[in-house]
Amino acid sequence: MHNTRPVNTSKAARVEALKKILAESKSVAVVDYTGLKVGQATQLRKNVRAAGGEVKVEKNTLFKLAVGKPEMDLEGLSAFVFSKTDEVAALQALAEFMKKAGVGTFKAGLLGDRILTATEVEALAKTPNREVLIAQLLSALNSPLYSLAYSLNWNLSKLVRVLDAISKKGVN
Repeated sequence: MHNTRPVNTSKAARVEALKKILAESKSVAVVDYTGLKVGQATQLRKNVRAAGGEVKVEKNTLFKLAVGKPEMDLEGLSAFVFSKTDEVAALQALAEFMKKAGVGTFKAGLLGDRILTATEVEALAKTPNREVLIAQLLSALNSPLYSLAYSLNWNLSKLVRVLDAISKKGVN
């Protein structure tokens, strides 16, 4: 038999709000926040907001409806951390907070259309941010060029030192 109950308008509005945030987000982490105190929750929200993200506490079923992935296995208390500026910034702030506070564990996550395991979300949170990755890439690209320039200069410097030594010796 088919469920024909009318949809609760407040829940429908919450699902739409979640859909909007999901559309703006580059990645999402689902966290078990059991044991988190009010002051810690406030600090977590502040840290994540500073990193370009947003924390929402919502029902698992409403989140799954908004995502359109009923196969997501979500149980218990869940907080959802949306990373809006890049894929990792808010997740890094979250991971750092959880480590310091000793509260919270990753449950799952989303990256694009892909559902991530808790382990994958942790790995994503440990990924350096965009600026660090660009600096590492530039360093890796510059290294061979620097070595080449140094090698070419070394032979030239050696020649100059030999010629200078010869001129000081006064070779006939």
